[in-house]
Amino acid sequence: MKIHTLFTGVANTFIVENERGVVVIDAGMPRQARRILAKIRALGYAPTDLRLIAITHGHIDHAGSAVALQRLTGAPIAMHPADVRLTATPSLKIPPGRTPPIDFIGRAVARMGFVVPLATFTPDVILHDQQLLSEFGFDARVIHTPGHTAGSVSLLAGDTVFVGDAMLNAVRVSFPLWWENATSARASACKINSLQPRLCYTAHGRPFDTDALAKFVSHNCTERNS
Repeated sequence: MKIHTLFTGVANTFIVENERGVVVIDAGMPRQARRILAKIRALGYAPTDLRLIAITHGHIDHAGSAVALQRLTGAPIAMHPADVRLTATPSLKIPPGRTPPIDFIGRAVARMGFVVPLATFTPDVILHDQQLLSEFGFDARVIHTPGHTAGSVSLLAGDTVFVGDAMLNAVRVSFPLWWENATSARASACKINSLQPRLCYTAHGRPFDTDALAKFVSHNCTERNS
C-alpha cells in the first residue's frame, strides 16, 4: 500500500494505491476533482482505476468534490448514514466550537451561507462500523468514530489509520476544533488508541505515530480540557 497526500483547499485528500487499484479518502473542497484526477493519472492509473471515494464525514472540506470526482471516474461514493443529512443540502454546516472563541468563528463563517456551496449527494455505499472494504480493492476496516460529526469514520488499513477529523495535528495532536458531541469525540480518540496503530493520518496536519497518540489520549480523553 502506498499513500499519497494531496492538500485540497482546507484538508488533506489521501490517494491510496495498491495492486488492485486506487482509493480516494476524502474528496476535498469543491473544484478539486481535476487536481485529484491529475494526481491519479500521474501515478499511472486511468480514471476507471479509482475503486472508491470514501468520505470520512460530510463536511464540505471533505465531501466538496465527491460528486465531480464521481462524474470523472465513475467510482462510488461511500459515507456513514448518520452524515447523509450533511450532504443533502448545499449550505455550509459547522458544529459547535470546542471553545467559545472557536464557536464564535464557526458561527461567523456559517453566516456566510452559500459562499462555497456543496454539490449535494447521497452515498452509493453506506459505511458501518467494522465493515470491510476488500470488495473495493482496499484491505481496510471501517471504524465508527463519532464526535466531530455523528457519522464520522476512520479507516484502519493494517497498522495505519486514517482518522479524518477525529483528531488533528496541525500544530500538535488535538481534538477537532468543532464537534457535535464532546463525549463521543473523547471516546472515539480512546477507540482509535485501542487499535494501536503505527501511524495516524489526519485530514488536518501531519501524520503522527502511536507514541504521540497514546500520550494525547492519556492526557485528554478523561479530561474536560484539551
